[in-house]
Amino acid sequence: MSKSDHLSGINSSSNPFDRVLERLQLEQLEEFIFCFNGKSAGISRIFGGQVIAQSFVAAQSTVSSDLHLHSLHAYFLRPGIMKKPITFNVDPVRDGKSFFTRTVKAIQNKEVIFTMTTSFQKDEPNQYHHSIEMPEVPMPENLKDEIQMREENIDKVPKGLEDIFLKQREYTQKVVEWNDVFDPKKMLPIRNVWIKPNGDIPLDNTLNKAFLAYVSDAGLLAPGLYAHGLSYMSPDILMASLDHAMWFHKKDFIWNDWILYSTDSPFTGNSRNLGRGTFFTRDGEVIASVIQEGLLRIKKS
Repeated sequence: MSKSDHLSGINSSSNPFDRVLERLQLEQLEEFIFCFNGKSAGISRIFGGQVIAQSFVAAQSTVSSDLHLHSLHAYFLRPGIMKKPITFNVDPVRDGKSFFTRTVKAIQNKEVIFTMTTSFQKDEPNQYHHSIEMPEVPMPENLKDEIQMREENIDKVPKGLEDIFLKQREYTQKVVEWNDVFDPKKMLPIRNVWIKPNGDIPLDNTLNKAFLAYVSDAGLLAPGLYAHGLSYMSPDILMASLDHAMWFHKKDFIWNDWILYSTDSPFTGNSRNLGRGTFFTRDGEVIASVIQEGLLRIKKS
């Protein structure tokens, strides 16, 4: 039995950033079977970004190091149970000449809670290239971070939740289009946010991509709520992630600076909310693209 090679030497910590790295340490039980038995992220259910990142680490562990993840397509099937271990079964679907495919099933209590198909590619010449331009937004140095904004609006936080909303997270966010979750206003379905990890990720492409996948699940559905004057704290709505897809455009990615997560929502309807996003480096290079659809219902009285 062994831990993921990417994270050897990382010890248990109470720091939120370090805990993310700890969650990416999977125990290898067999060639294609991995397990996580630590403390999961989330409140009433496991944070989806954690399971996405862990499934990626499991899949990456079954291919050679010269292959890089270029896409993942995932479905959230059941809520993850916070205090239960997660088993990751990897199916080596295909090893081709240029592309290698793996499908991962995350299992709790003998039930599949999540599936994800990943595709890895060998490095190839950059014969054709284009990318969209980064939106014109203020640089992170000219914005207040999420905790500073919350402190200035602390009167809107319900009593008993102050510590939760003021505590340091795994990463720092600076939202361009601030919309208070406790007093949401109708806005265009657009959200740009600068994000930076609250620590140094080891110089390992797998870990940096896994951390980006972890973060990609946070706030992606917010623009669809903006359009209706709602937030995830609105009392009358029911939300849950349904599926998640991500494409990595930058093969060698080291996250050591602010990056922009530019998101929007082209559609909400039929109890579903579609969010899409693009990650940019500070100088406008496209890092990755993301699409997610989530459940959006009015709670039954």
